[in-house]
This record gives sequence, structure tokens and C-alpha cells, in this order.
Amino acid sequence: MTRTISQERYLEAKRTVDDRSLNRTVIDELAPILADSTEIVEIGAGIGTMVQRLLEWELLPDRLTYTLVDVDGDAIESARERLPSWAASAGYTVQEDGAITLRREGQAVRIETAVMDATTHLATATPDLVIGSAFLDLLTPVEVDELFAHLPEGCHCYFPITFDGGTTFQPAVFPAFDEHVVDRYHENMHRRENPGDPHAGRHLLARAANDHTLLAAGASDWVVAPNDGGYRADEADFLHHLVGTVTSALAESPMVDDDRLKSWGDHRHEQIDRNELVYIAHQLDVLLTV
Repeated sequence: MTRTISQERYLEAKRTVDDRSLNRTVIDELAPILADSTEIVEIGAGIGTMVQRLLEWELLPDRLTYTLVDVDGDAIESARERLPSWAASAGYTVQEDGAITLRREGQAVRIETAVMDATTHLATATPDLVIGSAFLDLLTPVEVDELFAHLPEGCHCYFPITFDGGTTFQPAVFPAFDEHVVDRYHENMHRRENPGDPHAGRHLLARAANDHTLLAAGASDWVVAPNDGGYRADEADFLHHLVGTVTSALAESPMVDDDRLKSWGDHRHEQIDRNELVYIAHQLDVLLTV
């Protein structure tokens, strides 16, 4: 059984999961920083769900330049398409002149975009605040070091939804094999073509506490479960994409039996279709000043 969920569709489907998961104590500490910012850079910005969220939650100041940075040109193009239509439906006046300027009730937020590597962009940018949601776990520790070396002194950084090595799928399909799949998936984060860090959350927290000024931190676990007979919003697509990601990552692993992996994936997709699958991922939100 194969389920093809595009990356853009996945990013849209996970928006409500992130909304629930973001740590409110950290957001309370972030709020005055947002209010005082004139330039924000979001790295790994995807399709723009974070700036949409901050606007919806009325956390952005009246005058602001907000730059979306991502190496994925398709994601940035999706952001440029979806944000104006969403903003118009939310009562904003939308002006597009290369950038996207949203105006409503005295507020003017200019959204710029850049298709490039985060470190390259930060080499010449001087933002008040850098945001990177579900981003640092995609980098190696060496790449994180390089990223931090390019942050301007005194810059605030908000890194929510930073994965920290906990993945749970329930109910069990093949109990011992379930654990084997999760363990091998975490190991695969180190070995894939573009490796990441399965314990990025704790490494970030240690960095913030020892090398910078830690302002706030807290858990932001993804918890997705059927509610009143079904999943919220489009979260079934979110789950299908995650199961597909795990099975694709391990499909050629010599440490995982191919037939059993396929059966595992088929069972997980069927559990989603029956509104049975529960998924949990452990993550951290960290706010710091460099």
C-alpha cells in the first residue's frame, strides 16, 4: 500500500499539529521580542505557516519586514501563492511588488522571500529575531555550529519543534519490530544523504545554556490521536506522510527486512484509515539570545 502525500501538502496538514504543540510558556517570553522586532528572518520557512500563525495570533508588530528563507524553491513558491489568498480572506489588503505587503488596521507587514541556504542568507542579514521551526534537527552538529557563527551578536533566536529523539506509534503492529523500526529510523538520520541530528533538541538546549543566554525552553511534543471518531483537520494526511517517510528511509537498509517493513507500513496506513493510530514525537522549543 503506497500513499503519496507531497511535501507541501504535509506542511499544510501539520499546521494544526504545530498549533497545538507549541509551548505557550515559551511563546509568552517570545511575545515582547516579537513586538519590538523590525526585521525577522525565518530559516527553513517552508510554505509560510509560521508567519501566518503569528499574524493570526496577533503577535507581530505594526511595522515589520519578515523574510522567508528556504532552499526548497517549490516551498517558497507555494508560500508566495498561498499567503496572499489567505491574507485577503482574513481582511488584509495585499500588495505584491516582488515582496508581499499585508495591511490591516494600521499594521503593515512586508514579507520577502529568498531561495537559499540559511547560513548564506544570515551571512549578510542583521535580523532582530531568527526563527527556525522543525529545522535544526535537519542539520548536523557541524552545520549548526556554522549557522550560529553567522548570527549577529545580540540576535534573538526562536527554535520551536526541534526534534529530540522520541518517536511512538501505537497501537503495536509487531511489538519487537516496531521498536526496531523506530531505532533504525533514528540511526538513519545520521546516515542519510543529507544527515540530521535525532537529538537536536537537547543539544540546542545545552548550547543555549552554556554558550548563549537561554530565555525560555519547554516541551512541544507532537501528539496526534483520533478525536471523537476521527483526526482533526487534515492530520490523517500528516500521519500518512510520516509513515511513508519512515518506510522510504529504511527501504534499502540492510538492517531492516524489506517484506516485514512493507507489512509494517501497510498496517500503519490501515490504522490511520480506521482512525486508530496514535503518534507522538518528543520535541523542544528553545528561545535564546546569542
